[in-house]
Amino acid sequence: MTGTSGGTPPGGRPGSAVDIAGLHRAWDQVADSGDGIGRVHERAAALADTARAAGEPRIAELAVMVGLLCEPVVSGEETVTREFRSTVNNYIEALDRAHEERERAAETEEHTPVAHGRICLLADDGDHGIQELIRQLEHFGYTVVLAADDAGLLDEVRRVVPLAVIVDHDHLPNDSVLGQLPAPLRRAAGDNLPVLALSSSGGMTYRLYAARAGIQVYLVKPVSTHDLIDQLEQFAPATPPEPLSILLVEDSRTQATYFASILEQAGMRVRTVADPLRVLDTLQEESTDLILMDMYMPQCNGHELARVVRQVPRYASIPIVFLSSETQVDRQLDAMSRGGDDFLVKPIEPGHLIRSVAIRAERARTLRSLMVTDNLTGLLNHTRIKEELDNEVNRTRRRGGTLAFVMLDIDHFKAVNDSHGHPAGDAVLRSLARLLQQRLRRSDAIGRYGGEEFAIIMPDADAESAAGALESIRRSFASLYHDGHDGPFRVTFSAGVAAFPAHETRDRITLAADSALYRAKEQGRNRIVLAE
Repeated sequence: MTGTSGGTPPGGRPGSAVDIAGLHRAWDQVADSGDGIGRVHERAAALADTARAAGEPRIAELAVMVGLLCEPVVSGEETVTREFRSTVNNYIEALDRAHEERERAAETEEHTPVAHGRICLLADDGDHGIQELIRQLEHFGYTVVLAADDAGLLDEVRRVVPLAVIVDHDHLPNDSVLGQLPAPLRRAAGDNLPVLALSSSGGMTYRLYAARAGIQVYLVKPVSTHDLIDQLEQFAPATPPEPLSILLVEDSRTQATYFASILEQAGMRVRTVADPLRVLDTLQEESTDLILMDMYMPQCNGHELARVVRQVPRYASIPIVFLSSETQVDRQLDAMSRGGDDFLVKPIEPGHLIRSVAIRAERARTLRSLMVTDNLTGLLNHTRIKEELDNEVNRTRRRGGTLAFVMLDIDHFKAVNDSHGHPAGDAVLRSLARLLQQRLRRSDAIGRYGGEEFAIIMPDADAESAAGALESIRRSFASLYHDGHDGPFRVTFSAGVAAFPAHETRDRITLAADSALYRAKEQGRNRIVLAE
């Protein structure tokens, strides 16, 4: 049991925004008979309210779960069992960890002023090439701070730690300055500060000198903006992956709460369904990495439910793991032959459950990513973006919300390939894909519909707001320079926007957006047109 004897429990320090100590005390006083659970329920509810007010959603979420666990005992539906105590202990320990992690994060935020996307550049502010490079970087969301000399550069790095430092070698008075720069910069900003060099000289001597000075990237002028961004992105803070999404099908409330708590504490997102007849509806709500289901349930058994899930093509690749007390190997193999991928025997150790689920779910996510993404741009492919639109239209209809859909096409793309070559055309496609990914919301789905055509799904947006977001991207893309055989060139795009519920099915909203795109082309291109 998580106890508080011998000292003040986490969350009880003076000045804490939330009082986890009160919940600890109430839990320690729960007798074997269950007396005192009502007090734990009250403390959990109070903690959830306080945490929400203090802007601590994770602590609020865990406190709510403690309250939910206590409700069946408070109402007399269930008793205090060993499994119940273990589950509540796990949640209270998770509360302690969440509180400590939040305090550490607050300290880090206070003492490490890192500005992601901020670049310090040591260069000549009168150099036209440097000014154009800065302008191009800013289109991709980078903030560039220009320094005239090494002293000014060091001052900027001390003020706010940048994502990277770029040094124009040609602007330095001699090579010795280049060799002396990295050390003081990293003393000011940390040993991991990336330092890049731009130079008109690509010889081995200069490259070797830069490498010995601790410069990670050496680019020869004229520098391609896309090549530079490719290098910068490898130093950008990694975007945390979406938590693994697990669908738990379990008719026992106690068992469901227990398994869900174990997986949630491991960082997974768990949706629980008690009625197996609701599984298909739940799968439509959001993408699922793995289904964990009880073998024996009142309405239907696991064999039957797995067969139903496998009847739907888009769910055919989701791993299904059975949970049961069945120990006969022949029956386990029979279950897996009917649509299952693994069989876990109850009771199961928490660590074994976590590893078994995580390994299969991560592998399935990786394989699905390879199957549904376009190799050139990394966006969703044609098949997947159509499936996603179908799912999102159905989901929006159930919620009674709004949805915008965009069809986008690069203007005169055939002329780009004919005049500048297919490698230049591929670079244009990657450039637009990158711009869309950087500027649009994480919740927006972006796909390469085919050739030079893209599709965008924007949940909770109407046609006007979607067009407004795209207008900024259109202007930026039209200002970008791309490298071609005969020098840099510019490209534009046109787009058509349609919305749900004005167009209430996948086919109708696609046709409406495509018709609007056609009108944008007719009206002179390089514009965004709303569907009629």
